[in-house]
Amino acid sequence: MRRLTFKTPVGQQEYTISYRSRVKKRLHLELDKHGGLVVVAPEHWSRTHIKVTLAQNAPLVERFLSRARQRQLVPLQYVDGEQHLYLGKSYPLALCHVKTGKNHIEVCGGELRVAASVFQRDKIQTSLQNWYQSQARAIFSERLQIIARCAPWAGDKNIPLTLRRMKRTWGNCSSGGAIKLNTHLIKAPIAIVDSVIAHELCHLEEMNHGKAFYALLEKLNPKWRVDRAVLRSEGGVYLLT
Repeated sequence: MRRLTFKTPVGQQEYTISYRSRVKKRLHLELDKHGGLVVVAPEHWSRTHIKVTLAQNAPLVERFLSRARQRQLVPLQYVDGEQHLYLGKSYPLALCHVKTGKNHIEVCGGELRVAASVFQRDKIQTSLQNWYQSQARAIFSERLQIIARCAPWAGDKNIPLTLRRMKRTWGNCSSGGAIKLNTHLIKAPIAIVDSVIAHELCHLEEMNHGKAFYALLEKLNPKWRVDRAVLRSEGGVYLLT
């Protein structure tokens, strides 16, 4: 099948068309075995009409791709050479044996090195999760302070920050002004981390998602639409455990 493209906030999205007689009124979305987008369309729909419809519904397509690709993802095995994400870059896991002592993790020489005395999957996984948590605590706290200085409504507030591994949300802001961020965000590029922080900072002023909220967000992060699209399309990989 011929590969086509339509425009999204983050660039061109490839897809193929499959015409099926049983589909009468609307488009259906599927993934092929390689994770590519397949658009199942009514036989009477033209390619132009399909492309326009996809472009008009780009956020829905992005959400479908994120969720469908996440279902296709294979759980991590925590073995030597396996690729793991940190701040938007992929590093091969390098397991280094040591006789005694606590597990030690660092990014070095283009690798994510884990020094351990026992190479059991659950122990390596726990060590990595703890390392991600520690890195997230330091980096997110720093980024929160930097971005808050660009948000006049935040003033000199001491904004409480908590971290938690979450499956369905990247962050939230309580009515009391406390911000919670998903630890898995440490696997995303720093621009995406900043975007989520900016979103939650705007909730300090506007607790809903009305026009006033998005007006604030537009000033604080004019690229929020692009960042949201990236998070929707790639977020499933960040959540992989």
